Amino acid sequence: MKTRISAMICLLCVVGYAEVTRAEDPYSQRVADPYALSPNPPTMSSGTIEPYLSFMAGIALPSSETATFTDGSQPTVMPNIPYQDSFSVGGNAGVWFPTRSKLAGFDLGFEITGFLWYPDVGCCVDWYNNSPTGAGNINGLANQGTTTEIQGIYVGGNFLVRYPMAISETYPNGRWHPYFGIGVGAHQIEMKPGGFRGGNLLNAITDQRDTTVGWMGVGGVKAHIFKYLAAFVEAKYLMANHSGLTTDRYGNSDMGSLAILSSGPGPYVNTYDSTINTILVHFGLSLHYDIKP
Repeated sequence: MKTRISAMICLLCVVGYAEVTRAEDPYSQRVADPYALSPNPPTMSSGTIEPYLSFMAGIALPSSETATFTDGSQPTVMPNIPYQDSFSVGGNAGVWFPTRSKLAGFDLGFEITGFLWYPDVGCCVDWYNNSPTGAGNINGLANQGTTTEIQGIYVGGNFLVRYPMAISETYPNGRWHPYFGIGVGAHQIEMKPGGFRGGNLLNAITDQRDTTVGWMGVGGVKAHIFKYLAAFVEAKYLMANHSGLTTDRYGNSDMGSLAILSSGPGPYVNTYDSTINTILVHFGLSLHYDIKP
């Protein structure tokens, strides 16, 4: 009996010593936590660049801006045009470069972005797409206004900076990262009056287009769901000044059952200048790739 007890005690001592030795062994710590003894976790795979392709959807919130009409009618300047909020869809294609070791932990990137939205102006805004007195209307009819349908399209490039977080061997560019950037591109607005008092769109006039330079600031957060698939949310501020926007200011493009009494479907447009500022909030998914030399 004493022999068995002594053997068990010796066995426990051997096992206990092995565990203590394992706990103090640097190799065993590296197995349990590969970065426990490393003063700096891995930053990225050597020479890796990271292309990506994104798809996004969200909401566009255009600002109310002044419209300056150039047709010589009064009032010449109209404040606070009520551009409507709308949905927005688009996509990005870009690439991140391995520069963080030289830039205090930050990476640089570049992307091409494109999206559209619909900042319509509903019927009937006095002296913008409706004549409340009949002045300017060919038939002298009051309150024959039309909806002004608008489509915004932006395509441009963004220069980006990000700060990778939760870096590991599995995610050498970080499990998630905040980012921000600035960009410039082509900002196009398409406009057309809608039906009589916005009632139908069967005879809407030919689209009028104006394209100018748009300036953008962007910021967001992206997090990887899997190694090559990430979700993101980003906000954009987009600004553009247009000198060739149009609307049927006096409701001359009314139509439908009253066409026999009116000037007919047109086209009738009045040109105006305006700076359009838009805040866009997009949610999306992004496919990432790992290209090594």
